[in-house]
Amino acid sequence: MGNVLDKILDNLFDDYVAMAPKSEDVLKLEAGVENNRKWLCQNLGKGQKKLLLRLQDGKDSIREINSIQSFNIGFKLGLKIGYEINSE
Repeated sequence: MGNVLDKILDNLFDDYVAMAPKSEDVLKLEAGVENNRKWLCQNLGKGQKKLLLRLQDGKDSIREINSIQSFNIGFKLGLKIGYEINSE
């Protein structure tokens, strides 16, 4: 049951992320990050680029896992609250 619920929650999270509008602040930050990435790619050596990409991939993976876990915990909490309210 847990694996099925986790898959459902992962799909809900993916839908949520796809539909969530990005704020102006986020769009500006993304543009700045992309500009810095381009600059670094042009000015770093091959080994340095690989290391930088590994670091970025690691940070992105951690951020994604944390986001999914937070979403799942919040969703499960919402279900529990709904159950408690309806059982009274």
